[in-house]
Amino acid sequence: MDVPPFDELRELHQRDPEGFENLRGKLIDDCIRCCPRCNQRRLRGLQFVIDARRRIAGNPVKALLDIQGMMYDSLLDLRKALQHQPR
Repeated sequence: MDVPPFDELRELHQRDPEGFENLRGKLIDDCIRCCPRCNQRRLRGLQFVIDARRRIAGNPVKALLDIQGMMYDSLLDLRKALQHQPR
């Protein structure tokens, strides 16, 4: 499924928040299903954590900052792992 243009998504979110969330979930699921099967379980787990963070954040800005923090922590872990690789 193709992602609709931003303006259409914004209008859907304003007009029908539940419909927007349903579309968001379908697009995410489609994206995960396009990945190799060996990665799908981990991606679904990660999406579960992201959705939980969004729910408990209380507002979109807090959710954004929490998820951004998760990404930054992951990047730091990757950097550490790469720095400790034998050459």
